[in-house]
Amino acid sequence: MNHSCLTCRPGADRAVDYERNVVNLPKHFRGPPASGNGGIATGLYACLGAHFLDDKVNQLQVRLHQPIPLVRDLDFSERHLDAASVEIAVSVDSEIILSGWASSNTKASVMDEETIRTLQKHVSLTDEQQHRFDSYEEAKSPSSADFAECFVCGPESQMGLRLRLRPITDEIFWQSWHPESRWEDAGTLAYLPAIAALDCTSAVGFHLAGVLGDHESCLLGTYDAVLASPPAFGAREGFRIVSKTRERVGRKILTDIGLFSAEGEIHIVGKATWIVVSPEVAKGA
Repeated sequence: MNHSCLTCRPGADRAVDYERNVVNLPKHFRGPPASGNGGIATGLYACLGAHFLDDKVNQLQVRLHQPIPLVRDLDFSERHLDAASVEIAVSVDSEIILSGWASSNTKASVMDEETIRTLQKHVSLTDEQQHRFDSYEEAKSPSSADFAECFVCGPESQMGLRLRLRPITDEIFWQSWHPESRWEDAGTLAYLPAIAALDCTSAVGFHLAGVLGDHESCLLGTYDAVLASPPAFGAREGFRIVSKTRERVGRKILTDIGLFSAEGEIHIVGKATWIVVSPEVAKGA
């Protein structure tokens, strides 16, 4: 196996057991109150892909079919599509939970060059943008209380990332990020939290942007990510997460999001497709 990964090494964040061929998400990896976080599920594919390809993963795509059980063994299986790509399914009781693929090649861009430049342009803030960020007060949404312990965005998640992007323009949402030392993996930011960090952060502005109604919520449907360069750990300036909603089409909301260095180097770019549901469905009712 040619990769280093917190996800499969012993410790509080271990979620993959290759000897038993199972995925088991610890309780702190929750998204909705009783199920796993979609960003974590996507991040697992960086580990699974590297294991089965014996190479680093440069692109992945994951589809969430149903809520991801926590603290339960989930079986996984793989099928090589070619020498550089592997298809992976995660299931419980023969029912598919996650499906997708990982590749050591970059098959296609997940967003156009203009959008990438737009996100990159906002890595550094103007004085006006910084003031808007500092003075923003987030209004509660119908799902705020239910997701207070979400691994990625939950302010009460003691072992989570607690990332809440804020608007810096009418379209762009932003946050700086200085990950805890526990997320260092061989001198870089571990891919599990790096990919997960671009999950619900891409949806935090939906109500403000007007693409999600006051009595609507959403769940992650698919996530496409290109892993452009390893995020070096320990930079004093930290990282920047920048997001822009692309469009809503029916019950689908597409969002572009990226993880950058403070100087604008691209580490990860992703496209998240969210499915509009009621707040009751979002929390698992």
